[in-house]
Amino acid sequence: MIAYKTLAHRNDMFRIKQGITFFFGTLFSLNVHATNELMLQMETSISSSANPFRYYDGQTDGTQIIPHHTDTVEGADIRAGVIIPVLSDETRLMLTGSLGGRRYINDTTLNHLQGGANADFQWVASKLLSGRINAGAGQHLFNYINGSLSEKDIEHDKNAGFDVNIKVTDSWWLMPKLFYNQLYYDLPVNKLYDYTQNGRQLGLRYMSPTGSSIEGGMRFSTTNYTDRSLDQIQNIYDVPYKNSVIKPEYDTQFKETELYLDGEWQYSVKTTTSAHVGMVRRRYNTYSNLDTNLSNAIIRGTYRYTPQLRFDAQIYDQPFPIVDPTILYVVSKGIRLDALWLYSDKLQFNASAVIQNSSQVYIPGIANLTGNGSQVDRMKRVGVGASYQIDRGFRLVADSYFERNRGDVATLNVNQSVIKIGFEYTYENLPGSAGRMNLQRYQDYLSSSPAIAR
Repeated sequence: MIAYKTLAHRNDMFRIKQGITFFFGTLFSLNVHATNELMLQMETSISSSANPFRYYDGQTDGTQIIPHHTDTVEGADIRAGVIIPVLSDETRLMLTGSLGGRRYINDTTLNHLQGGANADFQWVASKLLSGRINAGAGQHLFNYINGSLSEKDIEHDKNAGFDVNIKVTDSWWLMPKLFYNQLYYDLPVNKLYDYTQNGRQLGLRYMSPTGSSIEGGMRFSTTNYTDRSLDQIQNIYDVPYKNSVIKPEYDTQFKETELYLDGEWQYSVKTTTSAHVGMVRRRYNTYSNLDTNLSNAIIRGTYRYTPQLRFDAQIYDQPFPIVDPTILYVVSKGIRLDALWLYSDKLQFNASAVIQNSSQVYIPGIANLTGNGSQVDRMKRVGVGASYQIDRGFRLVADSYFERNRGDVATLNVNQSVIKIGFEYTYENLPGSAGRMNLQRYQDYLSSSPAIAR
């Protein structure tokens, strides 16, 4: 078994290296001219990670309490990107990629490779027609929820999309969209959560001369749990549904229809607000008693107090598609605050705070069996960070977060913290290329709260 895992790991590494070699070979063999943008970034870091498996407070292995050890993690990453104008500056291809390694000093089973690659083609056919085609893939360490899983697992994700913007009048735009998402894991125990999602969206947007906008439309999607076998489904549902016949399609697919309204208001040069409000209708294939109606709302605000000081706030109420097989859905409600202070041309500070309640609503059979309809997880998270520009392209980074989760019962409490120090070198042939390529999505920004999707 050990030899098999080692061979599989080597094969994975070989495939990843092949892909990265092809990416960088293509990137640097391009015929570069003045309007092309090139970016290369290298980072090395060391982190102190407390409770990496996120064990519950007081969790035992059957004989004694499991200690929450702190591990030292060494990291190294290389990231690169290129923006290539095609025919014009408005029609362009952007290629970005990242490859990194993490080495745990104590628990070496968590050593892993992470990274990804993305291609984004933005096109303009005329003043009336434009669009975007994008595709990407990546992998990173499984985001452990609690210490019930203490093996290394890697999450793999893929996505693709096709957007079209059709100008109907000077103020009105028709915006159809197709999208695809996939998530899967290496370990068999997590295969229950492998899923694919595909969908389409149609929106109509009004753009005002001041820059504000409002959009309404419909979004349709189908989510399939691709690797749930009939035996696994029966093991999960035989207790609450022991007198019923379990069908293979049971809880392996649901469809969603969302009616949504988006808006953005440019109140002033300093203040911008935006909102997404949607009503989601979720329907299952087999049992109508699992059908659910959910809300999906996000309100965002940005205030630029001075050119050096910026504040961001978000309030959200969102459902999630990936749930435990015994859970009907998860809804998270919370508030998130972020601040960025550019103290000088070289030194900047940032901080974030999140307060979130996540309700896990059980399927009816489990709820009737246990007498509990739901379980609430209450999370508080604070992050602080700073960076210092040593010289052009050279940056020293300090990053950290501290998180506390409290469940309905004390045995579900979890605490975790990570402190990181890193050194980064960035080469750009044009200033600001790293920002325009959104390289942040490949980086571990601990002091910034996790991104909230629309």
